[in-house]
Formats: sequence, C-alpha cells, structure tokens
Amino acid sequence: MNKLQPDIKEEIYQKAISKIKNLKNEITFDLICSTLYDMFENWNFCGFYIKKKDELKISSHKSDKIPCSPINMDGACGQSFNSRKIIIVPDVNKFPGHIQCNPSTKSEITIPFLNYVLDIDSKELDDFDKIDKKYLKKIIEII
Repeated sequence: MNKLQPDIKEEIYQKAISKIKNLKNEITFDLICSTLYDMFENWNFCGFYIKKKDELKISSHKSDKIPCSPINMDGACGQSFNSRKIIIVPDVNKFPGHIQCNPSTKSEITIPFLNYVLDIDSKELDDFDKIDKKYLKKIIEII
C-alpha cells in the first residue's frame, strides 16, 4: 500500500460521489460507508458516530475490525464534534486523547455534521489531506 497520488485520489472520490448520487432516495449511512471503504484500500475504518448524551455511539460502519462504541469525547471524533471542525490526524500516536480501537490505524480524518461525526481511519501515516477534506465535505452535503 502506498499513499495515493492527488489526481488518482480525486478520481476515486469523483467516482464515489457519482455512485452515491445514483443511489438517489436510497442513500443510507451503510451504503456511504461501504462505497467509500471499498474504494480506498488504505482505509481500515469508515463509520458514522452519533452523539448520545456525553458520548459517541457507532451508527453505521465498514471496517476490518469491530469498532469501539461508545467512545468518549476526548478523541478526534469528540473534539471534531465539539469544535464543529474537520480534524486531520497525520499520526494517531501523536494525537492527545487518541482512542485506539485498531492497532493498524496510523492516521485519521473526522467530519462533524448535525448530530454525527464521519470518522475514517487509514493504515498509512499522513494519508488524509485537503483533497479528502474537500470531497468528504461534498459527500456530507449530499446527505
């Protein structure tokens, strides 16, 4: 596995968005997770967490391991939810409050919206960038 070239990454996202839009009224979090997860071989988790009381619980996901749920608000997902900002974590081992659910996770991106957080983990260090941010925001807007 290697980090994707920017043009290839954009092409994959454009295909994913096209697939998701073609689902029309049948868009579900499960289908979004499956579509994205299956298109990016570096990813080991793609899931939605929903805020319940003072923690986040898994809503939908696709991953190579059983996800942690519930999780506290100290990790990237909780910080993203509370700040209402996208967080890109180049190295999860250097992120204060990181919640280790899968030891093969090296980097992460979190996207808050409504009462949810889209959380994506990668087996590669520094795997997420402005391209991911741009296209994942577009996917959230489709929802």
